[in-house]
Amino acid sequence: MAVETAYRSLEGLGVTAEHSLLVHGAGTTVGYAAVQIALIRGARVLATAGDTYAERLRALGATVTSYGDGMVERVQKAADGQVDLVFDTAPPSDALPALVEIAGGDPRRVLTVSDVASAAGLGGRTSFDEDQPRTLRYDVLGEYAQRAADGRFSIPVARTFPLENWRTALEISQGGHPRGKLVLLTSR
Repeated sequence: MAVETAYRSLEGLGVTAEHSLLVHGAGTTVGYAAVQIALIRGARVLATAGDTYAERLRALGATVTSYGDGMVERVQKAADGQVDLVFDTAPPSDALPALVEIAGGDPRRVLTVSDVASAAGLGGRTSFDEDQPRTLRYDVLGEYAQRAADGRFSIPVARTFPLENWRTALEISQGGHPRGKLVLLTSR
Protein backbone atom coordinates (compact mmCIF):
# COMPACT_ATOMS: atom_id res chain seq x y z
CA MET A 1 0.00 0.00 0.00
CA ALA A 2 2.77 2.47 0.88
CA VAL A 3 4.62 1.90 -2.39
CA GLU A 4 1.48 2.12 -4.51
CA THR A 5 0.27 5.30 -2.77
CA ALA A 6 3.68 6.95 -3.02
CA TYR A 7 4.18 5.97 -6.66
CA ARG A 8 0.72 7.13 -7.78
CA SER A 9 1.04 10.40 -5.84
CA LEU A 10 4.43 11.21 -7.35
CA GLU A 11 2.90 10.50 -10.77
CA GLY A 12 0.09 12.92 -9.93
CA LEU A 13 2.60 15.59 -8.94
CA GLY A 14 4.63 14.95 -12.08
CA VAL A 15 7.94 14.41 -10.25
CA THR A 16 10.90 14.02 -12.63
CA ALA A 17 14.66 14.41 -12.50
CA GLU A 18 14.27 18.13 -13.18
CA HIS A 19 12.44 18.76 -9.90
CA SER A 20 13.29 19.42 -6.31
CA LEU A 21 10.75 17.72 -4.05
CA LEU A 22 9.99 18.12 -0.37
CA VAL A 23 8.48 15.02 1.24
CA HIS A 24 6.83 16.22 4.44
CA GLY A 25 6.43 13.33 6.83
CA ALA A 26 9.18 11.20 5.30
CA GLY A 27 9.19 9.02 8.40
CA THR A 28 5.77 7.63 7.48
CA THR A 29 5.85 4.50 5.37
CA VAL A 30 4.32 6.34 2.39
CA GLY A 31 6.79 9.19 2.83
CA TYR A 32 9.75 6.83 3.18
CA ALA A 33 8.73 5.06 -0.03
CA ALA A 34 8.19 8.41 -1.81
CA VAL A 35 11.69 9.59 -0.92
CA GLN A 36 13.20 6.48 -2.49
CA ILE A 37 10.99 6.56 -5.59
CA ALA A 38 11.75 10.25 -6.19
CA LEU A 39 15.48 9.61 -5.78
CA ILE A 40 15.26 6.73 -8.27
CA ARG A 41 13.64 9.20 -10.69
CA GLY A 42 16.60 11.52 -10.20
CA ALA A 43 14.78 14.29 -8.31
CA ARG A 44 16.55 16.33 -5.65
CA VAL A 45 14.77 15.26 -2.46
CA LEU A 46 14.40 17.18 0.76
CA ALA A 47 12.54 15.55 3.62
CA THR A 48 11.06 16.42 6.98
CA ALA A 49 11.34 13.67 9.55
CA GLY A 50 11.90 13.05 13.23
CA ASP A 51 14.93 11.40 14.77
CA THR A 52 13.64 7.86 14.18
CA TYR A 53 14.33 7.89 10.42
CA ALA A 54 16.41 11.02 9.79
CA GLU A 55 19.77 9.24 9.48
CA ARG A 56 18.33 6.45 7.34
CA LEU A 57 16.80 9.03 4.99
CA ARG A 58 20.11 10.88 4.76
CA ALA A 59 21.85 7.61 3.93
CA LEU A 60 19.40 7.16 1.04
CA GLY A 61 20.41 10.55 -0.35
CA ALA A 62 17.75 12.94 0.95
CA THR A 63 18.49 16.25 2.64
CA VAL A 64 16.64 15.98 5.96
CA THR A 65 15.37 18.59 8.37
CA SER A 66 12.93 18.49 11.23
CA TYR A 67 9.33 19.62 11.02
CA GLY A 68 7.67 22.09 13.38
CA ASP A 69 8.61 25.66 14.25
CA GLY A 70 11.11 27.13 11.81
CA MET A 71 10.52 24.45 9.18
CA VAL A 72 9.96 26.94 6.35
CA GLU A 73 13.28 28.65 6.97
CA ARG A 74 15.18 25.35 7.40
CA VAL A 75 13.78 23.90 4.18
CA GLN A 76 14.36 27.09 2.20
CA LYS A 77 17.95 27.24 3.44
CA ALA A 78 18.56 23.58 2.55
CA ALA A 79 16.95 24.09 -0.87
CA ASP A 80 18.64 27.43 -1.54
CA GLY A 81 15.16 28.91 -1.93
CA GLN A 82 11.84 27.29 -2.68
CA VAL A 83 11.25 23.73 -3.83
CA ASP A 84 9.42 22.83 -7.02
CA LEU A 85 6.94 20.36 -5.53
CA VAL A 86 5.76 19.23 -2.10
CA PHE A 87 4.30 15.85 -1.15
CA ASP A 88 2.63 15.81 2.29
CA THR A 89 2.34 12.41 3.95
CA ALA A 90 2.41 13.57 7.58
CA PRO A 91 -0.63 13.30 9.82
CA PRO A 92 -2.73 16.51 9.71
CA SER A 93 -0.96 19.13 11.82
CA ASP A 94 -1.78 22.55 10.37
CA ALA A 95 1.48 22.43 8.37
CA LEU A 96 -0.14 22.90 4.95
CA PRO A 97 0.13 26.74 4.92
CA ALA A 98 3.87 26.40 5.58
CA LEU A 99 4.18 23.79 2.83
CA VAL A 100 2.47 26.16 0.39
CA GLU A 101 4.94 28.87 1.40
CA ILE A 102 7.84 26.44 0.79
CA ALA A 103 6.39 25.83 -2.71
CA GLY A 104 6.63 29.54 -3.52
CA GLY A 105 3.06 30.30 -2.45
CA ASP A 106 1.48 28.07 -5.11
CA PRO A 107 -0.94 25.59 -3.47
CA ARG A 108 -1.23 23.61 -6.74
CA ARG A 109 2.40 22.50 -6.30
CA VAL A 110 1.49 20.79 -3.02
CA LEU A 111 -0.20 17.38 -2.86
CA THR A 112 -1.40 15.86 0.40
CA VAL A 113 -2.59 12.34 1.11
CA SER A 114 -3.58 13.18 4.66
CA ASP A 115 -4.75 16.75 5.28
CA VAL A 116 -7.70 16.88 2.88
CA ALA A 117 -9.66 19.45 4.91
CA SER A 118 -6.84 22.00 4.98
CA ALA A 119 -6.06 21.47 1.29
CA ALA A 120 -9.63 22.34 0.36
CA GLY A 121 -9.44 25.63 2.23
CA LEU A 122 -6.06 26.57 0.71
CA GLY A 123 -6.66 25.46 -2.87
CA GLY A 124 -4.12 22.66 -2.48
CA ARG A 125 -4.32 19.28 -4.13
CA THR A 126 -5.20 15.95 -2.59
CA SER A 127 -4.70 12.42 -3.81
CA PHE A 128 -8.51 12.24 -4.09
CA ASP A 129 -8.89 15.13 -6.56
CA GLU A 130 -10.40 14.48 -9.98
CA ASP A 131 -7.14 15.40 -11.72
CA GLN A 132 -5.18 12.73 -9.84
CA PRO A 133 -4.50 9.25 -11.22
CA ARG A 134 -7.41 6.91 -10.49
CA THR A 135 -5.89 3.68 -11.70
CA LEU A 136 -4.22 1.85 -8.84
CA ARG A 137 -0.62 1.09 -9.76
CA TYR A 138 -0.20 -2.45 -8.46
CA ASP A 139 1.75 -3.12 -11.66
CA VAL A 140 4.82 -1.40 -10.15
CA LEU A 141 4.95 -3.56 -7.03
CA GLY A 142 7.02 -6.28 -8.71
CA GLU A 143 9.74 -3.75 -9.59
CA TYR A 144 9.95 -2.46 -6.03
CA ALA A 145 9.78 -5.95 -4.55
CA GLN A 146 12.78 -6.86 -6.71
CA ARG A 147 14.58 -3.70 -5.61
CA ALA A 148 13.88 -4.69 -2.00
CA ALA A 149 15.14 -8.21 -2.61
CA ASP A 150 18.31 -6.70 -4.09
CA GLY A 151 18.74 -4.43 -1.04
CA ARG A 152 17.98 -1.27 -3.04
CA PHE A 153 14.58 -0.36 -1.53
CA SER A 154 12.93 -0.76 1.85
CA ILE A 155 9.89 0.04 3.91
CA PRO A 156 10.44 0.39 7.67
CA VAL A 157 9.09 -2.56 9.64
CA ALA A 158 8.53 -1.79 13.31
CA ARG A 159 7.66 -5.31 14.46
CA THR A 160 6.46 -8.68 13.31
CA PHE A 161 3.84 -10.77 15.09
CA PRO A 162 2.55 -14.31 14.80
CA LEU A 163 -0.96 -14.17 13.33
CA GLU A 164 -2.51 -15.18 16.65
CA ASN A 165 -1.16 -11.94 18.19
CA TRP A 166 -3.10 -9.75 15.79
CA ARG A 167 -4.85 -7.95 18.65
CA THR A 168 -1.52 -6.71 20.02
CA ALA A 169 -0.54 -5.45 16.57
CA LEU A 170 -3.92 -3.73 16.24
CA GLU A 171 -3.52 -2.00 19.61
CA ILE A 172 -0.08 -0.72 18.63
CA SER A 173 -1.41 0.45 15.27
CA GLN A 174 -4.36 2.25 16.83
CA GLY A 175 -1.98 3.92 19.28
CA GLY A 176 -0.88 6.05 16.33
CA HIS A 177 2.90 5.65 16.59
CA PRO A 178 3.94 2.18 15.43
CA ARG A 179 7.22 3.57 13.92
CA GLY A 180 6.90 1.47 10.76
CA LYS A 181 4.77 -1.31 9.37
CA LEU A 182 3.43 -3.99 11.67
CA VAL A 183 3.58 -7.35 9.94
CA LEU A 184 1.45 -10.41 10.77
CA LEU A 185 3.19 -13.71 10.00
CA THR A 186 1.19 -16.74 8.99
CA SER A 187 2.31 -20.33 9.55
CA ARG A 188 3.55 -22.16 6.51
